Amino acid sequence: MLFEVASSLLFGSMALYAKTKQSGGTGMSDGQKIQRIFSNTGLNVKEGEKILTAQLIRNNKRKWGRELVFRIPLGRSFEDYHKKINSIQDGLNTKKRNKTFDFQALIKFDIKNIMKKEKAAQKEIEMSYDGMLKIKIYNQPMPEKKNYKEIEIKDDWKVPIGVTRTEAIFHDFDSIYNMLVGGAVGGGKSAFLVMAICHLLQTQPENVWLTLIDLKGGVEFNRFKDCYQVVGYAEEVAQAKNALENVVSEMKQTLALLKVKRLRNVIEANLKRRHFIVIDEIGELASHKEVDKETKKLKEECEYLLSNICRLGRAMGVRVIVATQHPTADVVPIQVKRNCDARVCYKVDTVSASMVVLDSSGADQLPINPGRAIYKKGADKFILQTPWLSDVEADQIIKINSDSDAKESVVEDEQTSRNDFNLFEDTPLS
Repeated sequence: MLFEVASSLLFGSMALYAKTKQSGGTGMSDGQKIQRIFSNTGLNVKEGEKILTAQLIRNNKRKWGRELVFRIPLGRSFEDYHKKINSIQDGLNTKKRNKTFDFQALIKFDIKNIMKKEKAAQKEIEMSYDGMLKIKIYNQPMPEKKNYKEIEIKDDWKVPIGVTRTEAIFHDFDSIYNMLVGGAVGGGKSAFLVMAICHLLQTQPENVWLTLIDLKGGVEFNRFKDCYQVVGYAEEVAQAKNALENVVSEMKQTLALLKVKRLRNVIEANLKRRHFIVIDEIGELASHKEVDKETKKLKEECEYLLSNICRLGRAMGVRVIVATQHPTADVVPIQVKRNCDARVCYKVDTVSASMVVLDSSGADQLPINPGRAIYKKGADKFILQTPWLSDVEADQIIKINSDSDAKESVVEDEQTSRNDFNLFEDTPLS
């Protein structure tokens, strides 16, 4: 008799557990919840007397959660659904707690504690569209912080961008040459630039040259001034113009060498050096709002130089990273943006700000969590947590690379190299 009762409790409890696990304790599957949310948030379409909603085509279980695929009705766009991402995510995360099955309680015949309540994991979602609306439901949230030292370091020109729930993402600057970084104050933009510079110093100390333009008064980049890899530094517009002119001069010389060798770029020529220009707050070079005539002219010249560098510098080993905390259409020069095929965007306040950086919405929907960003590479987009490099770690890397004698050697090598290049004929950039 006791065995029969225990058996009934066992199978009944397991059935209840399976039911509550599937539905999250609400009686509805995630797919049904989402369709209900579509209806309640006004995403259905009325066609005559019919009410059309998104049709669930596939419901696939994954290691990380579920992927739901919907066919959306005519008259609705992906943006219509993406605007409701917070409503969908909140609707999936009910306050009810999941129940777990306690076999020890069953053995002890402790009926009250056979089913225990546990705190439900916070589900997060991502949305994409390729003719079908795809909604990925992750069972576990993305890490709120990822330390730089926890990421496996690569020795080539790949810089860590961040981690998703399943993998670490790197950007290869020998594949996609220029990057635009945007985000509101406090999102993690400047910390990302410092991390990227330190990563280059640590992995390519003998091959990287840096021109750092910090138009926020040197707050972020001043610490790097004594690094021997820094061949150009600016905190003011006039200094920025001189630094950019030096880069253009270097490009002419490299182009002359490539022409003599009949090669198309530094990769074919097996030249190891790469010159990174990193600009924090590109908005300070915007000329259209400048009222002082002399400063306006300087900014116009800077915009022209930077546009040419972004457009032509890739073959000559020049890489550009520009950043802004004011992502508006008139801040980033159009030629610079067009030639930045990689984008990193942190939390922004408006859809239009997200459109400026990513050419799509999404960054406006990011949670308020420092380091959370969207990385766009061509048509691919990833929501990720960018690496955090502490000031102590950054200072250690900077100290190793702050050798005044080594810096003088680099400058001498640069001058010798330029004198050698001058033996070649003039180029179209001359």
